[in-house]
Amino acid sequence: MSCKKPAEYRYGDHTADVLIQAFGCDIEEAFKNAAIAFADLTFYSDKVDTVDKKVVEVESEDLEGLLFRWIDELLYIFEAEKFAISRKIDLTIEKGDVYKLFAIVYGEKYSQEKHGFTGLIVKAMTYHMMEIKQIEDYWLVQYVVDI
Repeated sequence: MSCKKPAEYRYGDHTADVLIQAFGCDIEEAFKNAAIAFADLTFYSDKVDTVDKKVVEVESEDLEGLLFRWIDELLYIFEAEKFAISRKIDLTIEKGDVYKLFAIVYGEKYSQEKHGFTGLIVKAMTYHMMEIKQIEDYWLVQYVVDI
């Protein structure tokens, strides 16, 4: 799918934390790129092989809550299970009574030697400066993580 999105993601200036802006031609692609941007803060997701997978299911009454739970779950998977996600993510978002996100994230056990280390460790997901909106023919997903 082609659209005029400015990039997959970019990092913005923020005083003590990291502002992430992710883009997609649809909301699902924007959420995928938000996850990749999150991962790339700590390691290099393009060096992660797709040898294993994790299923992630989260839901919320609104898209902001869904984004919070999505990134928070990825943080848990990395911190608790040392699972490094790759750039391959199968993801769907459905809207019924609530928003539901279903994803399969592919990756492998984190290895600093293989996947690198950027020097940043994400401590927590926040609602600070969170924004999700459609701009012309693409979506913007913006959030801040505590490092």
